[in-house]
Amino acid sequence: MRKLYVLYDGRCELCRRLQEWLLRQDAWLELQVLPANSPRAGALFPGLERIASAEDLAVVSDEGGVYLNNRAWIMCLYALREYRGWANRLSHPLLEPLARQAFASLSRNRLAISRWMASSNPEIAEQLRQVTLEPCSTGPGPEPRITEYLR
Repeated sequence: MRKLYVLYDGRCELCRRLQEWLLRQDAWLELQVLPANSPRAGALFPGLERIASAEDLAVVSDEGGVYLNNRAWIMCLYALREYRGWANRLSHPLLEPLARQAFASLSRNRLAISRWMASSNPEIAEQLRQVTLEPCSTGPGPEPRITEYLR
């Protein structure tokens, strides 16, 4: 694997800022980042909308692997020199539910977070203190580790 295509929601301020951060990092793999609903994404990956919506974070490897949401974020971390160790940790069966829960919490609140990021409102900190996170659950069952994705 030499390249990852990262498809994100281009309408989301949080997603746009995260893609900017991603591109500033030193990476082991080439990263091509583009909005999921862009004409280029549609041309590169026809039919992807059958398994991922424009709101999902999707990563497609140059070998054809498709990773969605928390697994996509772990793959992005795996591509980065400074964060590969974190990707391996978060893909471990004991921590993967935490990664899934964190990604789900961010995704569920991303529009509100986007509004906060676009605003200079001093009440942002107070609003963030009121966000409650659900406790982690193990989900439907064990999922493959990152090393199983990267054979």
